[in-house]
Amino acid sequence: MCEACWELIAKADDDEFLDSLELTYVERKLLEELYKQGEDRIMEILELQGKALQDAIAELSEDALGDIGELGNVLLALHTSDVFSDLFEEAVQEAFEPLFDLAGESELLELDDEKIWNTGNEAAKEFVKEIRSLVPDMNQSSTDTLLRSFEKAIEEGNTPSERALLVQEISAIAATGEDGPFSMQRAQRVSRTMSTAAANGGKLEGWKQSEIAKGKKWRSAAGTRTRKTHRKANGQVVDLDQPFKVGKSKLMYPGDPAGDPEEIINCRCTMQLVLD
Repeated sequence: MCEACWELIAKADDDEFLDSLELTYVERKLLEELYKQGEDRIMEILELQGKALQDAIAELSEDALGDIGELGNVLLALHTSDVFSDLFEEAVQEAFEPLFDLAGESELLELDDEKIWNTGNEAAKEFVKEIRSLVPDMNQSSTDTLLRSFEKAIEEGNTPSERALLVQEISAIAATGEDGPFSMQRAQRVSRTMSTAAANGGKLEGWKQSEIAKGKKWRSAAGTRTRKTHRKANGQVVDLDQPFKVGKSKLMYPGDPAGDPEEIINCRCTMQLVLD
């Protein structure tokens, strides 16, 4: 899919999700800015990872470039680097945690304008912790994607030189961000996954702090691209402190980082408040 087409679809998805939150104009603009900031930070991290991969590949010998074990070690070192873990933590603190707070405070004041949002609550800390727990799965997904491509290149190469050249070409293409685990599409996917979690997690905490909310109702995103399990969950009502049953997962809210990846990645669903 062309980049422009992908961006149009992504914007339409984001607009639909933000519309569902029923924000004021100022809140909406601030949330959009946090969305964009989160996406930019994730893209920055992926670009740096792509460059680091290409640099590491360039240092390997011809024999090592044809050894899938050696290539796996390169990817393992790349994805366990403290540098990228620190950058990711900064992205969470600068974009996704504020988004959690904004969504929560907005819901709280809507229900009781005399309440004061507790920014130091344990829920926000737990949310950040759970978001960080997504990193290993994301890194494993990148590793698996690249290893499959490297394995195919090694199989197709007839000589050590050909195999090395094919592996280098795959690395170079991945580093450009045109396709693969370091692409803009992936940055948008990761960012939306975390933004959905932050907005819905914040809403839930705002409802809890209001002390008048009783339950929550799952609201599936419209369109044919919505997962079957999420469409089936549409309209499901549970108590505020109970999880939704979505597929094989139990989610406290759409995008809950504690859920299985297949139920939260790129999720666009939201929730409605139940007062009685």
